[in-house]
Amino acid sequence: MENQYFMNINLINNYIDKLHFRTYNHIYDKVKEKFPNIKKNELKSIIDNRLKDKFIKVKKIKAYYFKIFSTQPNCWFHDLMDNGKGNKPRYWHIFIGTNNHYAVALPLENKSSSSVRITLSAFIDKYHPFKLTSDEESAFVEKNNLKLLKDNNVKVHIITEKNHSALGIIDRFILTLRNMNIPTQKGEKQSHYEKYQTFSEKRMKKLIEIYNTTYHSRIKCTPKEMLENQELEKEYIFSQLDKKEKQEEIKDLYLKPGTFVRYILPRANGRRKRYQISRECYKIYSVRGNMYSLIAKDGTVMNLPRFKIMSIAKNEPIKWAETIPGKWNGIITKILSYNPETKKYRVVFHVPDNDDYIDEIPSSYLRGNFPNSLSEAELNFIRKKA
Repeated sequence: MENQYFMNINLINNYIDKLHFRTYNHIYDKVKEKFPNIKKNELKSIIDNRLKDKFIKVKKIKAYYFKIFSTQPNCWFHDLMDNGKGNKPRYWHIFIGTNNHYAVALPLENKSSSSVRITLSAFIDKYHPFKLTSDEESAFVEKNNLKLLKDNNVKVHIITEKNHSALGIIDRFILTLRNMNIPTQKGEKQSHYEKYQTFSEKRMKKLIEIYNTTYHSRIKCTPKEMLENQELEKEYIFSQLDKKEKQEEIKDLYLKPGTFVRYILPRANGRRKRYQISRECYKIYSVRGNMYSLIAKDGTVMNLPRFKIMSIAKNEPIKWAETIPGKWNGIITKILSYNPETKKYRVVFHVPDNDDYIDEIPSSYLRGNFPNSLSEAELNFIRKKA
């Protein structure tokens, strides 16, 4: 009798799938017509147990955020900010303290390694950083600039595009800076005025000073106060360590390779989303810090931070995704060679439960959204050749 019961449920679920509706009101009449003996409460139970989106609370997602801070004082992020063609300076070299959030902006004529070396030297001479963290901007990983940092005992941390969320502090600051560079509502001047489109040296100096002397809710003081008082930074580090310890009490904070998960779908540019979570599940192939490599059946891979993925129960009826559209099959384990004529790399792909294979790919595949920056695989390849 029990087997017959489950068989009927499967038949009903298969029929509901063909209806392409999700709500009880849409489904009931059709199912009742096909299965006249089913009761209302039985059908309601079947619908409730079907795969459907859970309401994702922001508070729940935030619990999986890994707060960016440094256990070592005097660590900084840095990046280049485009100031627009024809403007002086052409670029800004932006620095911001990992813990104290103190900001520094130095003018740049261009993005060349030699120009960046000048601003790096000026920053090092004044602030004596313990560590500098950045993306793979070509000037930041240029051998002479890396040597400059090494000679001054500055540790270097390069973040790949796969984990650009780790650069959240400086990304948010640059956005804040642009938001500060607009007229107040009470003023007569308007946002399309040239003054508010770019940053002159005078304008930048004024905005940076305002930012550094304004109370920051994250650090409970102004950035300038924490920069000038190491005790405040130490207190901040201890408070963040306490929060991290409490966060690690979450049972599923760390997920192991082999675990099946779904991921939270990105926003749909203002359009109403039918679903909040992926309809299929993906297997965790590898974990690196806060980043998870998710793999489909055919070996296609995508990388997401922990707060964007959700573990699933073993009995949830969710299919393993056949593929990830637009993604390459397999995970690149290493670069074998580079062809300067075709500008392509010869790489080794690893596909679970299948043989590794070798293929040629353009550098754009390795670099993703940052075509002018070297990927982690390219950096490793260059280091081994050096």
